[in-house]
Amino acid sequence: MPDYWFKYGVTETFVEISEEIAQRRVRLNVSSPLIGIEDRVADFLDELSADRSLNSIQVLFDHSGDLTSLNLLRVLIERFLKLKPDGDVILMASSWRLDPEVGRKHLSNGLRRLELGLTPKMFLKKGDSPRIEELIDESIPLIVVTSAEPHGVFGEFCLREAMALSNLGVKDYENLFEGIDEVWGNILAKYDVYGLCVVGDEVLGGSAEEVDLKARSIIEEKFGVEVDDADIIIAGAGGYPRDSTLESSIHLLGLLADFVVDGGLIGLVAECLDGLGSREFVKALARGFGAGYEGELVKRVKRVLESKRVALTSTLPKAILNNLLGIKGFDTPQDLLTYGLRLYSRGAKILVAEDGLVKPVRRGASGRS
Repeated sequence: MPDYWFKYGVTETFVEISEEIAQRRVRLNVSSPLIGIEDRVADFLDELSADRSLNSIQVLFDHSGDLTSLNLLRVLIERFLKLKPDGDVILMASSWRLDPEVGRKHLSNGLRRLELGLTPKMFLKKGDSPRIEELIDESIPLIVVTSAEPHGVFGEFCLREAMALSNLGVKDYENLFEGIDEVWGNILAKYDVYGLCVVGDEVLGGSAEEVDLKARSIIEEKFGVEVDDADIIIAGAGGYPRDSTLESSIHLLGLLADFVVDGGLIGLVAECLDGLGSREFVKALARGFGAGYEGELVKRVKRVLESKRVALTSTLPKAILNNLLGIKGFDTPQDLLTYGLRLYSRGAKILVAEDGLVKPVRRGASGRS
């Protein structure tokens, strides 16, 4: 009997599906580990220092919880200090895709393990952070380091979101996406901004604008999975720190919805040990709407719920999930599967994505309705 394993907090959990049931494991096109990172960073710094005396760098690191982008940060800092032993590295950090406190703690532990001897000058988060513009020294190049990937609200999360969300001015805009575009354009026009970005198994480096555009253009190649119109999809939320709260996990519904037919079931495996999420998110959940990213997230989730069923394997109280969103809660993925088979019978068509960070791609019209 095939079994599928999901990261669940700092542990793992699994589901077994009988061979009699139609099933398919969702696989990404990223098949090889990241290679050539040292050479790519070396080339990037050579290009950056070609027409200037590069004695200092400013780095904005948006931490997504993955070790690959953290390793990219390590290589950048070590390579720069090797070229300039007396050079100065000014580090700022954020974790917009994670719970802010969980992100700060996870990044601090990661920096300590890497033994870089570096502490962020500022950890940017909503509510009490200064604007990124108040922290940048215009005379020093700014390098944005992060990973690019699919996102259930933004479509893609790249340098643009990492930079713009670090400016509280985004909250001044009624339309979140227009605000992000305008803030991004203003920052690029005013500052000397560069980017280093992991996209699947590839590292991009260059001007921030070029890297952002290139990253978006290859996200489908790296994370794209052809839509299969299944009855059920069961997907993992990535484990700790990505699945620490409902807020940091549930955007995945926006990516997974296209994989199931109308009336189909999306099963998400996310521990949510740290609860629902931010106060703004909880308020938007309770009201059914809200401002900024939290309001947009709630709106997207409600849109999915209009045509799909949703079930969650987590530590959250089942009554809270049902009262706030009308979704089913289960203790294990196996219980979730049993619920799905009761709905659709053993003739159901099932997809399993052990990591739900996928980009749905529809190649042509489907024969199923």
